[in-house]
Amino acid sequence: MSSSFSVERFESCCHGAKPDEAIAQLSELNAVLREQPFTDPLTLMAPSGAWPRPSREASLERFTARMAAAITGLLGNTEFTLTEAQLARLSGSRSLIQHLLGAAPLKNADHVARRYLPAVAEDGTVQLPFPDAVKRLSILCNSETQLPLDYPACMRADPVPTLNLAIATAGEMLPGSADAHRNRETLLDWLDRTLDEQSDLRDIEMKGLLELYMHCTYAEIEHRHAIKRSINKLVRKALASSGLADLNPDLTAPQRASRARPLMLVVLEAFTDGHSIMRTHSRTLLAARAHFDIVAMCRADAIGTLGREVFTRVIDLPDDLGFVGELTAIREFAEAECPDVLYMPSVGMSLLSIFVSNMRLAPLQIAGLGHPATTHSECIDYVSVEDDYVGDPACFSEALLRLPKDGQPYRPSALMEAIAPRKKKVAGRVNIGIAASLMKLSPSFLEACRQISARSKAPVHFHFLTSGGNAVTLLHLAKVAGQAMVKKNGTVMPTQSYMDYVNYLNDMDMFLSPFPFGNTNGIVDAFSVGLPGICKTGREVFERIDGAMFMRAYMPGWMVAETAEEYIEAAVRLANNHDERESLRRYMLEKNVVQRFFEGRPEVFGEMVLDLVKEQRLKTA
Repeated sequence: MSSSFSVERFESCCHGAKPDEAIAQLSELNAVLREQPFTDPLTLMAPSGAWPRPSREASLERFTARMAAAITGLLGNTEFTLTEAQLARLSGSRSLIQHLLGAAPLKNADHVARRYLPAVAEDGTVQLPFPDAVKRLSILCNSETQLPLDYPACMRADPVPTLNLAIATAGEMLPGSADAHRNRETLLDWLDRTLDEQSDLRDIEMKGLLELYMHCTYAEIEHRHAIKRSINKLVRKALASSGLADLNPDLTAPQRASRARPLMLVVLEAFTDGHSIMRTHSRTLLAARAHFDIVAMCRADAIGTLGREVFTRVIDLPDDLGFVGELTAIREFAEAECPDVLYMPSVGMSLLSIFVSNMRLAPLQIAGLGHPATTHSECIDYVSVEDDYVGDPACFSEALLRLPKDGQPYRPSALMEAIAPRKKKVAGRVNIGIAASLMKLSPSFLEACRQISARSKAPVHFHFLTSGGNAVTLLHLAKVAGQAMVKKNGTVMPTQSYMDYVNYLNDMDMFLSPFPFGNTNGIVDAFSVGLPGICKTGREVFERIDGAMFMRAYMPGWMVAETAEEYIEAAVRLANNHDERESLRRYMLEKNVVQRFFEGRPEVFGEMVLDLVKEQRLKTA
């Protein structure tokens, strides 16, 4: 897309007392990165006139430093008062601003933000240094801040920007540094109490709330999901105020009983041909058609050609319906057709799924583990999970529909093509692939990488094959990873096409699965090229999946670690034993171990759900 954004123009507006133009420039940069996420930042800045010409790394640091200085110049100028309209527009660029600050040399804007900290008098009243101080803090403070920000005091002084800052910070996709990660986890506790006290969603930024629901899973505290209860409570209030009350399945029991075949309504977040949910959940749904008429409802761009073949019928939600219109359409279908089952392969990757998970549309409502985490919703009766993935049942608020471990075989990616021959490796260096969405790169995992690097006799190089985010997010990640691992032995790769990514994996010597939140399709991809790796298990389902998959593929038990120390030791062992790695690789390819993930009994899911339907009908007979 064409854009008038440039660093020089942005600086001119920020330092030239043109706040509205500067804010518009940030919005324009945000739009550029939405359209082309991995735009080269150096194309947005005039080249340096210095000689010799600075390195790319130095030029990128110059980019982040100049952008951060301009942002702090804009918000440090108290000659103008930040209006509600300006704040709303800045909030739309909040994530971009937070990552620009995080990627810059100082990592935060504390040197400017401290001017706006509130003071609390002895009688408890809050005094602000400027009337718009909290509004400015809400944009300047990112997760990397070291300021002692008093959220309760800010809440009393100016509640809306305070709440939205806390939600955005706690729900940020990139975990960031160890300090940032702790800040976010502390905020989860405060937000849980604070959201529980809110009467409605009117002033809350919905994008931030979605990210909070989704990304709380990647925290490392045991009660990481507790905040979903407060979010669900607010969602239920919003549904009631929109006239989207629960349906009463008891009233329509005769209509369901008279039907020749039970009806399953499936609400989809993402089911395109190459998507992870299509790979993990399509075969069980297709097999369930032996017992159910299965109707999918989703946005037209959320499902691919292969996905449409899975269902008896697909109802596209028109683009012009609007969010409440989409919810209304789903509820009206349920009211007219009286489904026996509402099934959602995943909950948490879209606002639509979060809201639908808080509606009673059928007597039996089941969530799959496409996004593997409990929902804490009163309207979800069961979570469908393979038995060897369960871990600790206490981690779930729902009852468990425990499939046998071969009860949800996967589908090979529709995007898989012939794999290119391995490239000749750099002599003496062990290349370690890490296929992970940005939110999985926790400080604990990065610390494990640092320890592996320090203890390995063989030189190692980490290749972060990321998905998600944009060019600025990756600059923040590179900063965090570089500081966490000390040695400059890491390469951060942006999202690639599927086959470019698979071929990149093929050129690696080994892989590491991140923790505490592990991989599913990343493991399938690594095993497809015969790449051996290390994973860590735990009590949560998203920790348990990795080890169970390794065991299904008959990998040696020492490759599944119980603790971080065991993980580090196993990774060092694999990195330092060339012959063992190559022996494992030959075994994985000769035995075609990846095929184990595609074998099983997909029909079991439909049979078990049918049994639940029959039990439900007996109760209401």
